Parts: sequence; C-alpha cells; structure tokens
Amino acid sequence: MIGREHEFAHHPESAVAIALGKGRNTLSSPLGRLSLSFIDGLCAGRTGLLLTNHTTNIGRGEDCQVILEGETVSRLHCEIVRWGSAYVLRDLSRNGTFVNEQRIQQVQLQDGDQVRIGQNILLVQLLSGANTSSLAHKNTLPNRVPPVFEFKPHIVIKGLEEGVTQPFDEDYLTIGRRPDNHLVLEGDNISRQHAAVERRDEKYYVRDLGSANGTYLNEQRTDLAELSEGDCLRIGNFLLTIALRDRDCILTFKKATR
Repeated sequence: MIGREHEFAHHPESAVAIALGKGRNTLSSPLGRLSLSFIDGLCAGRTGLLLTNHTTNIGRGEDCQVILEGETVSRLHCEIVRWGSAYVLRDLSRNGTFVNEQRIQQVQLQDGDQVRIGQNILLVQLLSGANTSSLAHKNTLPNRVPPVFEFKPHIVIKGLEEGVTQPFDEDYLTIGRRPDNHLVLEGDNISRQHAAVERRDEKYYVRDLGSANGTYLNEQRTDLAELSEGDCLRIGNFLLTIALRDRDCILTFKKATR
C-alpha cells in the first residue's frame, strides 16, 4: 500500500479529520474541487471532468457517473467520496484499483495522483474554488504529464466463475489439472499440464503440452497454432472463445455440450 490508507466508512467528519490529517487540518481548509483528466489508455483524450457529487461512481455500468471501457473494468469498479475538503477513493472491484502503481483499497487522493482502472489512466487535480469556474468549459487533458504506468498486455480469463474476470500479465499461461498451473481445470480428460497460451511479438499462440486427449483449435487437433479473433479452443470439456482487444487476449470459457 502507498502509506495513505485509512478507515473512513461511517466515521463522523471529526474522526475522518484525525484519520486523514494525522496532525494536518485537512477537513477545515476551504472547500475545493477535484477534477479527473484522462491521460492514457482506452480513455485517453476524453474531456476532463469536474466532480460535483458527494459520491462519484466509476466503472463499466451505465449507471456510473464516470463510465470506462475495458474487459478488466468492473461494472462498479470504484468510487470517490468527498469528506469535507478531502476526497477518498475506495476500490470495489475484483481486479483492483491502482494509485501511483500501488494497489489500494481505500486512500485519500492527493493532487497529481495517477489512478489506473483497467486499461485507463486518470490524473487527479485538486483545485481551489477560484480555479474551478473555467474548468468545466475546457478540456483539461494535461499533455505535459507523462503516465507513471506502462500498460502490459494481458491474457484475460472470463466465464469460469460468474461475474469474475481474471487478468494475467505473464507471457506464458499454463492450463491443466495440476494445482501449480496458472489456470486449473477439473476433468478426467484434462491432463495434469494440458496446454499453454503464450504471447510472442504481440501475437498469441496456443501450444499443446503433450496432453493425452489433445488441444483443438476450431475442431482441428493442434500442437502449436497462432490465435485469431473469433477462434474457438477446446480443452477437455471446456470451450474457449478467443477475442483480441487492445493487445489483450481474452479467453471466454463455457462448458462444451458434448
């Protein structure tokens, strides 16, 4: 954690002032506003946003105040809550919210913080009341601010558990029955180490690892093959549909009917 996490939920403002400030008069300063600029990733170039609500929901869901795209963005991913003059970011996701490269659960936001939500990077700007009047009428994209994150491609697993999306940033993902695989599948026709999905030179491949029952790409048994958009893999009784999105490879699982 990044050294600024605290327990805020259901605390009166006096308690929050002590928790946040630790000696600083955090909540008694003049009320300012927080703006978000969209500086990199899928959201790059969007018009900056001035937060006006007490609570701002961020996620993929249509009822969020800030809607972000991406397979690893939850429907309700996180929220920003105003406590007096302080703004608190709370993670509500399975895949995590990151502030300045550190995964957080709950943290007070500071001016200049960079927040990563899936494949999106947002810059936090804390503004005094005098600076907010013109903010809502212009694009606040600060081109001078380089992102602190280097986006890595992911192999993303969907459909094994309802509502769970699991990203892996490894270049080599093993699949099999043995518990030390990255992805463990149960079944009599799944070998202990059955297959692998690997990333090489921005392309994705499936490799059979000497399984007894084989790995099938579009119903053709294969030892090694490049993956393309819309391909279908069969491993044991599992079907995996392939989607290639923004350098990511998304494997969507469902049980085979036969």
